[in-house]
Amino acid sequence: AGLLRDIDTLFSEEAGSFIQLQFHELLERLGESAIAAFEAFWVAISSNRSLYPFAGGGVHPLNKYVMNYIRMFPEYCNTLNLVLKNQHPGVADQVTKPDYGPDTSLLTSCPMAYHLRSITSCLESNLHKKSQLYKDEALQHIFLMNNIHYLVQKVKGSELRLFFGDEWIRKHNAMFQQHAMNYERATWSSVVSFLKDNNPGSSSMSKSTFKERCKGFSIAFEKVYKTQTSWSIPDPQLREDLRISTSLKVVLAYRTFLGRNLAYTDDKCVKHTVEHVENSLLDLFGGSSRSLRNSRRW
Repeated sequence: AGLLRDIDTLFSEEAGSFIQLQFHELLERLGESAIAAFEAFWVAISSNRSLYPFAGGGVHPLNKYVMNYIRMFPEYCNTLNLVLKNQHPGVADQVTKPDYGPDTSLLTSCPMAYHLRSITSCLESNLHKKSQLYKDEALQHIFLMNNIHYLVQKVKGSELRLFFGDEWIRKHNAMFQQHAMNYERATWSSVVSFLKDNNPGSSSMSKSTFKERCKGFSIAFEKVYKTQTSWSIPDPQLREDLRISTSLKVVLAYRTFLGRNLAYTDDKCVKHTVEHVENSLLDLFGGSSRSLRNSRRW
């Protein structure tokens, strides 16, 4: 930007108009080359295909590559905005990256920001397609939760946040949180349904019904445990948050179910104590499949 001003100042007279014209034509060609490079990158992301789902539902390598690559772009913000300026006449005339401050709204609408958001939108679309490779709906949501959370963390933890803005971050925070809730619904609604009281007015259910419910819950819970201990949530805080959220729902339902039917809890059909269920949920998403052993009876 400084060089452009110097060229226009030094060669403002008629004698220097040729040099000035050549310089502006050079900027135009550089802008065209930059646009071509962005488009090629966009096409490479869009055309990245997978035949098989990514094991465990963790952060996909394509996501890591793209986000780590574009994290370098803010360092070249001034240069890129300068050469891209003429390619985007309708985009805000923001060339120089400001210092960290309260007003960075112009930066989110500069030419480089436009291309960064285009790249991540393409990446998100590709990740959604990859999620469809999973046959298990719950694992689809784990995969998307992991990968959108990764996007958000990469943007928040770098200068990219100046180009994406707070609204983008809020929107994508809501996205991965929604996938977490969808996972809980897809996985645990059917499991917890065994613990529901179909006759809320009565103090307890019949012993045969209790045994049937216990058996159904145990089979369903053990199946989830064996399957989902092999799933992966790489981010420690995200993994802990989902474990706790799941535990609050499942453990409360199980404790309430046993508490309503205390007369039968010495029966052998109660394979797992409340504490065992609670502790077992902490094993989920570790990336290594396990089988659940019976705990001592209630």
